[in-house]
Amino acid sequence: MTETINPVIASQVVIVEDDDALRRSLQLLLTGLGYEVLAFSRPKAAMASPAAAGASRLVIDYILPQSDGIETLRILRARGWQGRAVLITALHSPQLRRFALNAGFAAVLAKPFRSEELIRALAISSCQIGEASARAPC
Repeated sequence: MTETINPVIASQVVIVEDDDALRRSLQLLLTGLGYEVLAFSRPKAAMASPAAAGASRLVIDYILPQSDGIETLRILRARGWQGRAVLITALHSPQLRRFALNAGFAAVLAKPFRSEELIRALAISSCQIGEASARAPC
């Protein structure tokens, strides 16, 4: 039986991914699920966008030009952003996962990942999957 996960309608997601094809694919997927999506290829552009500052969700690659996903989330948190963040990476390791969760990410997904994994990571609260931390409270 396939489980359907229905995200909160009109939730805004910021995607920061330097791979054009993956960024567009994620944008189409999430838009189709009812999210309002803002997509960027560079972290600095995302952080400079007033519209992105109000987003409730962030999907960000680990390795990016100008910065990395973990450092970008640290900057956003220092500015008061309290949304749910998901790190996506081709360099997945247990150490990176721990580092990212301690930095405030709710989930870490290894590329390539299935659409369902991302949908769950965005939709389920960190309390439900046992990954809450002081920096990513429930």
